[in-house]
Amino acid sequence: MSKETKTRRAIHNYTFEDKEVDLNDYTATCTITGESKKFYHSYLANMIVTKYNNKFSDFESGYVSRSGKSLARESLKQVQIQDRINKLYATIRTLKSQVR
Repeated sequence: MSKETKTRRAIHNYTFEDKEVDLNDYTATCTITGESKKFYHSYLANMIVTKYNNKFSDFESGYVSRSGKSLARESLKQVQIQDRINKLYATIRTLKSQVR
């Protein structure tokens, strides 16, 4: 005879402005990279309240992981560098026109 052991899973329901969710073993998915990430339930609840205005739907549609933020920063930095180059070319053109 084999004994079957039942594993009990804790339930951690949190009520946000738009819905009630069990955050135990919840896996968040980054909107930029698509990576899945697990959080401790109380940390995740605090993050939703502070960063996503207590709206779970905003969290699901707008969560960006650290690696996703670095990708967004790189693309923003490229745009800023290109803008700076364009401004310098404009300055060079105005200086050349003053010399002639």
